[in-house]
Amino acid sequence: MPQAKPSIADELSGSFASARGLLSSILDLFTLEARRAGLTLALMLACGALAAILVAAAWLGLMAAVVLWSVSLGSSWEAGLAATALANIALAAALYWLCSRVSRDVLFPGTRRQLRPTRLELV
Repeated sequence: MPQAKPSIADELSGSFASARGLLSSILDLFTLEARRAGLTLALMLACGALAAILVAAAWLGLMAAVVLWSVSLGSSWEAGLAATALANIALAAALYWLCSRVSRDVLFPGTRRQLRPTRLELV
């Protein structure tokens, strides 16, 4: 018994079903990868926050060691604490100045200058 040729409608139906299956698989893969990326981002943020806390604790320990060292050399507690606080304030001010100085590059000055309409000069 000879097999009947599939009609055009059957071919189109099969093609659409195949495309729908492929799209469904791609969307499933995208969903799984997006979920994994979100969990990875959450882990990275948690690790970054913990690292920031540990760095702050280490900095405080280092500053305490500097004060203890200055006291062991004959300085008073008040002078050691004041000098350490002033050094930290000076460092913070220098970092603030540096950040404000380099923040000008964030505004894309070259791009803005190129996109600015040119003025017609009357001669």
